[in-house]
Amino acid sequence: MLRRWVFAAPWVALLAFGCSRPAAPSLQTGDVVHPEISFAPKAPWSADAKVSVGVLLRVERPGVESYYLKDEDVVIERAVMGARITFLNGEQIVGAPLDVTLVHDC
Repeated sequence: MLRRWVFAAPWVALLAFGCSRPAAPSLQTGDVVHPEISFAPKAPWSADAKVSVGVLLRVERPGVESYYLKDEDVVIERAVMGARITFLNGEQIVGAPLDVTLVHDC
C-alpha cells in the first residue's frame, strides 16, 4: 500500500502546484494581445451578406507561455473590442476601411 503512495505522491504534487496558473491579473502592462480569427465564412461575402466571425485573443507575456483569454478573465460588460475591416475586389481596395465594434454573444 505504501508503494502506491510513493509513486502517486509526485503526480499529485505536480497537478496541485505545477499545472496551475498563478493568480495574476489576466492582462498586465507589457502584455501583447494578438487577435486570431477562429471561424469565418469560407466563401467571399456578398455586399448584403450578414456573417459571423469569431475572434480569439492570444496573450503573450514575457517569461510566461502564451495563452488565450477566457470569458472569466475579463469583465464582459466593460470589454470593448473592435476591428477594422477592409473590403477587397481581387487585390483592389473597395472604399474606405470600416471600423466596427465586436459583440460578445455566446
